[in-house]
Amino acid sequence: MARTLLGTPVVLWRTPDGLLHSAVDRCPHRWAQLSRGTIAGDRLVCPYHGWQFGPDGAVVEIPQLEEGAPLPPSACLSMLPAVEACGMAWVSLEAQPPVPIPVIPEFTDTRFDRVEVGVIRYHASAPAIIDNNTDSTHVAFVHSGSFGADQDPQIGIGSVERTSFGISISFGEMPVARTPTAQRRGTRWSVTEMWLPFVQVGRMHYSDGSTHILVKGCCPVEDGVTDVHLAVLRNDVSDAFDRQAIIDFEMAVELEDKAVLETLPAAFPLDPRLQTHSKHDRPGIAYRQALADFLAGLS
Repeated sequence: MARTLLGTPVVLWRTPDGLLHSAVDRCPHRWAQLSRGTIAGDRLVCPYHGWQFGPDGAVVEIPQLEEGAPLPPSACLSMLPAVEACGMAWVSLEAQPPVPIPVIPEFTDTRFDRVEVGVIRYHASAPAIIDNNTDSTHVAFVHSGSFGADQDPQIGIGSVERTSFGISISFGEMPVARTPTAQRRGTRWSVTEMWLPFVQVGRMHYSDGSTHILVKGCCPVEDGVTDVHLAVLRNDVSDAFDRQAIIDFEMAVELEDKAVLETLPAAFPLDPRLQTHSKHDRPGIAYRQALADFLAGLS
């Protein structure tokens, strides 16, 4: 699988033992894309000249050399840390990832079913996408075609607190035009965790007794381009119809956000003084402050 992270081409592959591996997507020989190659046993095979690399990234066979000939010691891949968690692959360009992977207990809770929604590419910055999810005042306008239809724009203010992983935002009872699996009105209560820098875990509890947990991982591809990975956990999925209804709901909501966010400048303002705010923007200001502190700690 080929992906791009912060402008760096990345290849991910799985060996027969089930383990995930990742490296910079370039063969050290002539820099061909390894993601266009094949898997032979536990080896990744370059599509250009057939060089084979083991799970640790070291070259183990060069077909053009006679048997027993020494292999170039520099013929090794630039390996990257990669693990699987919460239904997603997590890759770091640093040997020591600067943040922990979010803890989501519901992924191993048998009362919840996982629904893979998919990946949406935004031509917008990752912090702008996360910032959008700190805000409830846009719902009556951006989401008037989905769950925000006829919503009163004068809504309550979310409470926010700094945490060890970022921020947590709580909203009390809020009316919704429809829930993800039912075409009827209701209310919801929510707690949203923003794991720095760009992961959202939103837990929404509806008046019909359903719980909807949205996991949104924002992968910055390059400046102004972000791949948004979406998964949902539900406690009431009974059949394929429910699963498709959840996918359709989330995709519709995401595309409504995408249409607006792609009109914003690519540069995200960390300094709250660069924009005008109302009292409802406290969660967004808290996210900016937490992200600024996080970035300062990396320098």
